[in-house]
Formats: sequence, structure tokens, C-alpha cells
Amino acid sequence: MFESSIQKGLRTSLDKRNVIDEFKDLPVEEIRSRLDERRNPFASLFLNIQYDINISTMIRTHNAFCGQEIFYIGRRKMNRRGCVGTYLYENITHFSDLEEAKAAISPDYTWVGVDNLPGATPLSEFEWPAKPLLVFGHEQGGLDFLPELSYSCKNIVFIPQTGSCRSLNVAVAAGITMFDLANKKGWLRRKESN
Repeated sequence: MFESSIQKGLRTSLDKRNVIDEFKDLPVEEIRSRLDERRNPFASLFLNIQYDINISTMIRTHNAFCGQEIFYIGRRKMNRRGCVGTYLYENITHFSDLEEAKAAISPDYTWVGVDNLPGATPLSEFEWPAKPLLVFGHEQGGLDFLPELSYSCKNIVFIPQTGSCRSLNVAVAAGITMFDLANKKGWLRRKESN
């Protein structure tokens, strides 16, 4: 049935959630189901040390690029404001420490750390593996916050910068990294062609 723009505008104006029009007025379970059918083959691993709003912002970004899973290590509780509800649609698993995470995360993932460590590959030159696990460290200590974290990564990439600051905010770095991954894999072009 054809829906007029007025009808569509009225329908979407009733649902105030931060979702695209396709998901307006759908229950959470239906949104999760539809996302699960089109998730891209990557996952994210974050450190949650201080109830940081960066964690919720990274969950929101992960949702925007439709990854498969989110893992986080550290405190179970997080500040959810930055998620604007997207955590409801994601597959999120908490681990108390790195060893628990390494034992549970599928070996199908290739761990790729994101940090400006010596010897890291510039993100602009990096060729993504088939199924990466994007690993982000702590806001202040990076991957070195858990020294063994960088050793668990097959590759480490960094985002080249030209300013005076040593590093980017971890949530900003996650957004840039996920965009680079999605762009190089062609997932964005696929979405644009729909």
C-alpha cells in the first residue's frame, strides 16, 4: 500500500527513538532480528574502567556500522546516556578480565588493536582481515592499560594526526576506525545502493 509523505511523517513523529524510519514503531525484538540478518562481520572489544560515557558512545557507533558483537572488560555497569537506546539492539557480552574474554571470544576473529604504539600500521594503509575484532584500550592508558592486551592483537593500527595532541578521544577513534573498516570492505556502498 502506498503511504503518503504526510502519513509517513505522522507515523514517524510518534516514535521518538533514535532509529531510522525502517525501524519506527517496531518492537525492540523485531529491530534486533532485522539487524541480525544484516550484521557485518566484525566485533568490538572495549575496556570499561570508570563508568565512562565513551563506552556508550562506542556502542552507538558499533550499532551505526552494524557489527556482530560487542565485548567489554572491566566494570559491568556503564553510563548508557551516549547509547541513546542502541544497546537494546546489540549483542553485548561483559567479561571481568582479559583471560575470561580470550577464552570465550570466537577464534574466528582476528584481533586488531587501535592505538598509536611504536610499530603500528597507519589506518590509511591497513588491509582489514576477513573478520576483525576491533580492540580499544582505556581512555588514558590505551592498550597499555592492560599490557597483555596489545600482545593479544595480531595487528595494531593507528590513526595518523597532524596536530599537537598525543591521541584522539577513544570514542572518536572508534568511529574513525569503524568507518575505515566499513568503507574499505564496501559495506557503505552496499547500503547506498539500496
